[in-house]
Amino acid sequence: MSAFLGGSAYAMVRDISEGFIIANELTFRKFRPDDFAAFSFEADKLLREIRGTVVPVGDIEGTKKRHRRMQRLQQAMTIANNARARQR
Repeated sequence: MSAFLGGSAYAMVRDISEGFIIANELTFRKFRPDDFAAFSFEADKLLREIRGTVVPVGDIEGTKKRHRRMQRLQQAMTIANNARARQR
């Protein structure tokens, strides 16, 4: 059974960025070191993709959505790094 909610690291990262999964310490409790590496890789990749999207200047809602997605990913990455440090 996979430690990732949603079946894969990419699906979990995507769901976190959309707000379907709320990341906390318990989310990463069953992760092994290779799971943390896969999660980190996919989160970095999606974060670069989100940063690369260009929102039109007058689109306030689009800008807010983009920033919320980036914030959720950054927060999940921070929580995952803290959980990894505690498991050592």
